[in-house]
Amino acid sequence: MTRRNVSDPKLIEAQLLRILSRPDFRATARQKKFLRFVVQKVLDGQADEIKGYTVATDVFGRNKNFDPKSDPIVSIEAKRLRRALEHYYLVAGGRDPVRIDIPVGGYVPHFHIQVVPSPVCSSSEKAPDRDAAADYWPTVLLRPFQNFCEGTEPSYLAEGCTTELAIELSRYQDLRVLMKTPGEGGAAVAEPPSRFLIDGNIRCGPSDFKLSVQLFDQKTHRQIWGDVYACRINTEDLMGFQREIAQMIAAKIAQDQGYITQTLALESLHKPPAEMETYEAILKFYKHEATFTSKTLEDAMVALEQAVVREPACPQPWTCLGRLYAENYAMETISRQTPIEKAIEYAERGVLLDPHNQRARTALAMGYLLKDQLAEGLVEARKALALNPASLIFIDIIGHVLALLGDWDEGVDLIRKAIKLNPYHRPYAYHVLCVDWLRKKEYEKAYLETLNFSVPSLFWDPLLRASALGHLEKFAQANQFVTNLLSLKPDFPDRGRRLIKFWAKPETLVDCIIQGLGKAGLDIR
Repeated sequence: MTRRNVSDPKLIEAQLLRILSRPDFRATARQKKFLRFVVQKVLDGQADEIKGYTVATDVFGRNKNFDPKSDPIVSIEAKRLRRALEHYYLVAGGRDPVRIDIPVGGYVPHFHIQVVPSPVCSSSEKAPDRDAAADYWPTVLLRPFQNFCEGTEPSYLAEGCTTELAIELSRYQDLRVLMKTPGEGGAAVAEPPSRFLIDGNIRCGPSDFKLSVQLFDQKTHRQIWGDVYACRINTEDLMGFQREIAQMIAAKIAQDQGYITQTLALESLHKPPAEMETYEAILKFYKHEATFTSKTLEDAMVALEQAVVREPACPQPWTCLGRLYAENYAMETISRQTPIEKAIEYAERGVLLDPHNQRARTALAMGYLLKDQLAEGLVEARKALALNPASLIFIDIIGHVLALLGDWDEGVDLIRKAIKLNPYHRPYAYHVLCVDWLRKKEYEKAYLETLNFSVPSLFWDPLLRASALGHLEKFAQANQFVTNLLSLKPDFPDRGRRLIKFWAKPETLVDCIIQGLGKAGLDIR
């Protein structure tokens, strides 16, 4: 979404009234009062008066002795108001002319013109009534979760879980998320056509509730995934639980290696690149990210190179192609030339076409890393994280790049969060954790981290195992991995230092890795 600030008070007032009058804006009366108060303050030129204290006293009726440390009413209600606004723009306000946000860290609202591009790229004109299930870009219909609890009081649980999942799914930029909107006067409305369907329900016990979720492929009428999640109703952070579960469900369904991708990848498995739709070319990229073989790299590169010719205005294939060029430049997996300048150029094209795309900015940060432009890389990596700091989609690879650029603490923390919460975290994330232990000279911990390695086709797997074991003076085991490394990279004694330096930037870290290899019996010239 491209944004321009709005200063016209009439536009802002009209949008405020539009939001407050719509049933899809699921805010309480005092949250609506909160929104009206802060917007009016800005319109009156008094934005500097919007503080936690003034909101507490003027909106929530707290007395002059209000202390936010002992009474977090404003921060709690601000969090709920932000979620209500996110839900409104997701299900009803996507085409409103103005977007009102209250950024985290304050209570002053921001106003933007909404310019909403198509969520996916298209290589040909689509008729308006074309069945969405026939589109190659995946569509998923999220039905409101049913409340099977006794009585009506806990219905907020079902609504909250539906809203959180809708918001998390909408962060996946390859996926079109559809929701059934209510008809006027309660009239029945047909469900929009979609390839996939998510259904779910809430069941309550005396002190807990269970959320059941199912994913169906409407083309084959099969359930392709389902799970049940439990939580105590009186948990201190019910909203936090709902958000965390929504993130985990969204990752299982929509991540690069998730159930939707796996299902669609099988359908284009044997299709020639020239006949592929753009999304099918991106699926080749996802397959390579799971296997890292020379064949999947070549296949993905060919498919994406044709995709950018076919759809030059689509950001996703440019971004993925930039990532592949950067990877091959630093890993030398296939013999063809992939200059780092081209990798950066393609990633920059992805950013230019979609500045709010985390994958594009992360690809650009990686290009800068490999070109030793560390300051520029840190800027892009932090921009990528700021675009969606709470999402699980890219935090492992953002953490990977941040750590190698020099911000080890935040990078490692992000990777560990991804490993804990995202079942489809990228397998090479463990490499950075191992390198982090090596740089701290914690060689036993570095070796234990190598036990999580699962990408034997990447030469970094045996390289780090051999180095850690060499430092631990477990020479027989270390030598086995030296043999594996040389089978993948026969010229590693001559090329090793150059290949290591692409990723390990401090010279002391490069020397540490090479010293471990030397103890394992591999001399790097």
